[in-house]
Amino acid sequence: MGKVWPLLLWFWVAALVGGWFAISAIRDHDEECRKAEARSQILVELAAVQTSRIFEGAEMAIDHVAIVLGESGEWEHHVRDLHTWRIIHNIGKALVSQPRLLAIDPAGIVRIRGEAFEAEPVSVADQDYFRHHLDGPSDRPYAGNPVVSPFSHTSVLTLSMRMNRPDGSLGGVIASSLSPGSVLGYFVALAKQEDVVFALLREDGTMLLRHPDAPAVIGTRFPIVLLTPHREGHEGTVLRVSPVDGVERITSFKRLDRFGLVLIAAIPVEAALAPWRHRTLKMAVLIGLGSLILTVLSVVLLRRRSERQRSAAIISESRSLLLEVQAVAQLGYYVYDMVADRWESSEILDSIFGIGPEDRRDAQGWLDLVVPEQKAEMAIYLDEIVAGKHDFDKEYRICRKSDGAVRWVVGLGKVERDETGRAIRMIGTIRDVTDKINAQEELSKKAEELARSNADLEQFAYVASHDLREPLRMVASYMRLLERRYGDSLNAEAHEFIAFAREGAFRMDKLVLDLLAYSRVGRVSDEPGPVRLDEVIECVLRQLADRIDESRAEINVVANLPIVSGHREELIRLFQNLIDNAIKYRASERPLLIQITARTDTPFSVITVADNGIGIEPDYFERIFVIFQRLHRHPGYEGTGIGLAICKKIAEQYGGRIWVDSASGNGAAFHIALKTAP
Repeated sequence: MGKVWPLLLWFWVAALVGGWFAISAIRDHDEECRKAEARSQILVELAAVQTSRIFEGAEMAIDHVAIVLGESGEWEHHVRDLHTWRIIHNIGKALVSQPRLLAIDPAGIVRIRGEAFEAEPVSVADQDYFRHHLDGPSDRPYAGNPVVSPFSHTSVLTLSMRMNRPDGSLGGVIASSLSPGSVLGYFVALAKQEDVVFALLREDGTMLLRHPDAPAVIGTRFPIVLLTPHREGHEGTVLRVSPVDGVERITSFKRLDRFGLVLIAAIPVEAALAPWRHRTLKMAVLIGLGSLILTVLSVVLLRRRSERQRSAAIISESRSLLLEVQAVAQLGYYVYDMVADRWESSEILDSIFGIGPEDRRDAQGWLDLVVPEQKAEMAIYLDEIVAGKHDFDKEYRICRKSDGAVRWVVGLGKVERDETGRAIRMIGTIRDVTDKINAQEELSKKAEELARSNADLEQFAYVASHDLREPLRMVASYMRLLERRYGDSLNAEAHEFIAFAREGAFRMDKLVLDLLAYSRVGRVSDEPGPVRLDEVIECVLRQLADRIDESRAEINVVANLPIVSGHREELIRLFQNLIDNAIKYRASERPLLIQITARTDTPFSVITVADNGIGIEPDYFERIFVIFQRLHRHPGYEGTGIGLAICKKIAEQYGGRIWVDSASGNGAAFHIALKTAP
């Protein structure tokens, strides 16, 4: 027995040490996995905050561009409108990510670029984001596949939104091109201390971005179930083998539902468990080589203490990194114990609220910071959160305690509940969005000022033109009186001077009348209604009967002209100007032939007024529609240069447009697109 007990003691001690070693190794393994899971969750949350901020900025820019352009589809007007371009340009410049903004017409042609005024049109009809909006009526923002921009020749991410016309058809697409570096740079900053993989995918599984870079898989669609635990989950963590490189990773994901995106942060299992394997191997070697149980136990205990300190240091380092990233993003966080009615917060949140350690930190203390007019609303909102109706996700105003400044903040919070459903804790973030709100208000104010300025200009043109006619009539009257009273005593040259003055007053009066007509376009208070164009053309031909007979013009009108939406009087003025121009600019060597045809379509009808007159050079197709622009100064072609400008203004006021096809000496064909009446 004396010889056996040391062996028994050895076996007992070995079994005790072996059992302790196995349990410790398993516990350490689980702890390292939990740490890696927590790190991946923190990393994906931080990446999601910044990514959402970038895409929200792009979405806000798209929304404002859509407001500026409206739903009328007046592409030709907007393309030439420097003020519209400048607003769109400033929208892109005002955002931190400075997205490149594009306005695309229903045919897939880029009509407006935020970077260049009147840039050369480029087709993007073959891009997947345009095809997506072309195939479906949804106006939800859509993140397209990474493409090489035809303008900067660099890879870009595209966030786009469909513009619908009132009838639901495609009115155009607003796109915001984002540099992948704006997102990848943040991924790189987060992953600099760990072998972490970040990926941004569309909800259909298409890979949009990846760090580290893997160009071969960008744009590839993977089964989303291989990357996330379950399709309907908003966020979570799972152990997955990557379909990209076959590496097993601890993968956390978070869905950005607003944009149809999924963000993934994955830590390789091999890297996550490397410290554990290292520690376990060392401990086994120490135990195997230990000659004395007490020495081995002492070494193991010391080693365990050292490892715990190292783990604490890693956690402290991770916390420091988290705080540093939050400082960069100006994102404060809080933890609210809903049972004890007590919340703790970060320094950044305290700075946003302007509070210190001595300030009250319960529900009432938070409500005291809310501006008075929102206190009751936010108290009800908090009660609804406690009742389980929703989590915290709201913009509201606070009165910063340190200086009394009113600030807009957006609060996010996730409520944790016990097994009975009682709310026990809420964890969330606070971000100051005052600058964003102020920028939105400034844009709205500028739009109102622009509308008011346009109205003032129209009123000024009307009043000024009306008041100009009185002195012109006086000049003409006195010229006639001067000629009648002193005509016998004046020589031929004086009579010629009087004739010149009288003719100038007449032409000036005609110019003022045309200017009055131009300013009156669009001043009709009634809503546009259905107008029969055959009745409009019949009225125009009656009014121009003398001119038609004098020129011996032959006018052919197609039967069954369409019914369009507008005002009868203004459409009469439009077609009267076009037919009168055809008579005025007829060719002397051949009889005048005017043909009026129509092509009825939905939602627009196109009416064509074609003649065989002297024609127009292609270089002047745009210039002829500008007010006071005349191509012919010969006395045989009288006019003020306002007629076609009036036609353009009338067509565009009803959501249509006017353009011309011609060649010098071969006649001209004016096409007018007007909305077909329902």
